[in-house]
Amino acid sequence: MKYAVVDDTEKFAFREGELRVRGNPVIRVTHAGVCGTDMSSWREGAHYKGLILGHEYAGIIEEPGDSGLFRRGDRVAGYTQNVFQEPCGHCEFCLRGDFASCDNRTVKTWKGGDLTHPGAYSEYTTWFPRSIYKLPDSIGLDEAALIEPFTVGLHAVSLADIQKGDKVLVLGGGIIGLTVAEWVRGYGVSEVTVTEMNTEKAAIISAYGVADHVVPAGAPDLLEQLCGISGDGYDVVFDCVGYASAINAGIAALKTEFYKKFIGVGLPQDAQAINYRDLVLRQTIFRGSKGHSFQEFERTASAMASKEINVAKYISKRIRFSNLQEGFEELKAGRGLDTKAIVEMG
Repeated sequence: MKYAVVDDTEKFAFREGELRVRGNPVIRVTHAGVCGTDMSSWREGAHYKGLILGHEYAGIIEEPGDSGLFRRGDRVAGYTQNVFQEPCGHCEFCLRGDFASCDNRTVKTWKGGDLTHPGAYSEYTTWFPRSIYKLPDSIGLDEAALIEPFTVGLHAVSLADIQKGDKVLVLGGGIIGLTVAEWVRGYGVSEVTVTEMNTEKAAIISAYGVADHVVPAGAPDLLEQLCGISGDGYDVVFDCVGYASAINAGIAALKTEFYKKFIGVGLPQDAQAINYRDLVLRQTIFRGSKGHSFQEFERTASAMASKEINVAKYISKRIRFSNLQEGFEELKAGRGLDTKAIVEMG
């Protein structure tokens, strides 16, 4: 089979190899998403040499494996939280579907030198049975590659205890920020504001119709604009960027009433100078959001199947697998204007 590995800084190389199955299902990959971590791993290059990227994927069962859960031809998507660490299946976390928190996980590799468990930028992949979700017929395979990022947004929203009529601020108009904005709409909130650093991207976000207001994040009067929109401040703020300047602006934009919520979704690259004083004085409930559960993955798929949420509109670029290198170069040159790119294997 053919697969792509990170070969150097901003460089993919194609390889041929055999897949070591070890009793797990074999999936013929049809579509794989391009996550921000895929882009950063490709750009850093040498540190990730030999890595097969791609953890958001959909495909078709080629070999069912030994679990008895699948049949040849089943349409499936990958549950990312178990990708490279196999959960035990019997601890308190696994029993409630929170496989990502399992303390007994068995670490696996995804390096090209050992194709035991590769990423999805490959003609075929093999994942643990607990990491594979059988798709409803009404979900397209291209849409299914977006279940994972939309579930990240769902998990964050589930932590916020959103009430009808709440005013919501989302910091960052990338795909995760937009998934958060999509989900909060279903809670009957009164308004959603999204901030976005790129002014061209802000216009694209406005066209999606998911936000009532899109505010340039780089504006010197950002806080003033946010206060002008919200009036008395926001009930819930979601940080989807991880930068201290945005986080502090979000904290300052919260209502001064007790127990308003700040949900951290963006992953800071290092320690941040957060305005802890404002958090304390406002009695803000601050929660971090990491990953998602299998039940939330199922909830996202169900919402997609029933057309409660429309994910297809966010697919802004399609990259043929054979043109993977060129596609990533185009994404880099595009200055972040693409909302969501997917790799098509056919």
